Amino acid sequence: MVWLDSHIGEPMNNLDLKRKFIKELQSLPSESENDTLEEDISYLTPHVLYELQDEAFALKLFSNEALCLKFIIFNANRDIFFITSGSSGKSIVPKIASLQQIRAIYIFCGNISHHTEWAGDYVDNITAILEHQDNLLERLTRDIALYVEKKGDEYTTMGESLKARNCYAWAMKLLIRGRNLGDTGANKLIEKIETKIEGVQTSAACECSN
Repeated sequence: MVWLDSHIGEPMNNLDLKRKFIKELQSLPSESENDTLEEDISYLTPHVLYELQDEAFALKLFSNEALCLKFIIFNANRDIFFITSGSSGKSIVPKIASLQQIRAIYIFCGNISHHTEWAGDYVDNITAILEHQDNLLERLTRDIALYVEKKGDEYTTMGESLKARNCYAWAMKLLIRGRNLGDTGANKLIEKIETKIEGVQTSAACECSN
């Protein structure tokens, strides 16, 4: 995940905000979490989760557009969830909108109406324009969960049951956190992933015994 903002991108600014995003989007559960589905989520191969976390959620913060753009272009082999302010977005979105590594673009701004004109030219590229940090975090938890679920589907197709289960477990965790943030549609998605976890559980157990 790449975040470009002239203020938030500075290392010592908005520390509480950054900590909250890292806590909610990381793959492994914190010690203080107590979800009703926690016991059903088994992280069988933590190193897989760390690899996925680095791929889908390695928070890179930038206050400088040129450095941010250089990072995005250099990482053409990675999938990037991109967040930017409205003012920075007006400049950088036209430069990255068509890049294959950009999975989603979120405009996080204080006044949506100020940015509708330029953003309208990229309606097919911008995933969401959001004013409140909780709304942004809620949307990210869902979108990254769906992304990781798709990775799990790919591993299932390849017969990699353990890796698939880890992906589904992380997706489940993200959706639970999203539900706690107010995502009213998370329950149906959780039920779907529960079914997928059950589907790979037998195969994963066989792999563990080999």
